[in-house]
Amino acid sequence: MTDNIELAELADQILDIADEDYDRLSSIIEELDEETRDDILVSDFLHAYQVFYFFFRTTPAEIVIDRLMLEPASSLEHGVFIDNYDIFGLWFTIKEKEGIIFVSDGDKVLNSFTGRSAYEDAVKYAKSCEW
Repeated sequence: MTDNIELAELADQILDIADEDYDRLSSIIEELDEETRDDILVSDFLHAYQVFYFFFRTTPAEIVIDRLMLEPASSLEHGVFIDNYDIFGLWFTIKEKEGIIFVSDGDKVLNSFTGRSAYEDAVKYAKSCEW
């Protein structure tokens, strides 16, 4: 585990270099050693949208971006609500070092999606669900 002070300094350097360019930020994070990358992706030094973009490389609806920007990346270990379609909620979480979007009906997880297309796949799935 990377020391918090070192991680904070590294995050500051990365964010200065990336300068709000999420593709550049993702490329820099990819180049980190695995332990450091895993630590920074669930730290308080990034917000959840930066991590969302790292895993999925897509720009979701503005409301999703706003919600994720208000959450520290550390909250992703427990899951962050990102959007809803009818009664179905989309959540973003990190489990076993992987970004996951899952669709829930409020009581149970109906399906989960991983990989670059996870967000789009989850949205399509949620829109196709009937209740």
